[in-house]
Amino acid sequence: MKTQKNLLIASLLFLLVCAVSFSLFLTFHESRVDRLLWYFDDPAFWVLPAKDVSIPIFTITYGTIIAYIILNRKEKYFASKMAFSYGLLLMFRTLTLTVLPLKEPETIIFLEDPFLNTFIYQGTIDSDLFFSGHTALVCLVFFQTRKWKWFFAVIGLILGVLLMIQRVHYSIDILAALPFAYLTVKIVDFTIYRRLKDI
Repeated sequence: MKTQKNLLIASLLFLLVCAVSFSLFLTFHESRVDRLLWYFDDPAFWVLPAKDVSIPIFTITYGTIIAYIILNRKEKYFASKMAFSYGLLLMFRTLTLTVLPLKEPETIIFLEDPFLNTFIYQGTIDSDLFFSGHTALVCLVFFQTRKWKWFFAVIGLILGVLLMIQRVHYSIDILAALPFAYLTVKIVDFTIYRRLKDI
């Protein structure tokens, strides 16, 4: 029990540090993107309409977190595992955004997300594109839970389409979220939780 409590505290502190660092990075990243002006001519936008779907995106994203908690509340270390994973995911996003600083689509519709806009995205942040954090979060849940995997797979697909309809992400941002989420889960499992299975 003590190990579980200590691990939860450590994971939450790790997540907090990563979130604050990512928030500070985004200000620098936004100005760099505005100088470079790297756009992607996304063929997905040729067939998908542009529409404000902030409410469905918000509902799916945070509904996924709630569903994960409900389904895995009896699993050992489930909360610390998710916190460590999301913190590492933010570090990966910092790396990929640095390597590929894409400019947001000209037809972007500002995403209304009270949580992110209050705690992470200070000011107007539009260019945190490659890869999609929303999609990666659902993928994390898909890889970390043994229950209702088909449900999270469908939800992830729907969310990816909605993000493109909102024009807040290109299709390559959505697709790239899958391997990075998988890599994140494997790293966290191998470096931390593999050693704790018998504790």
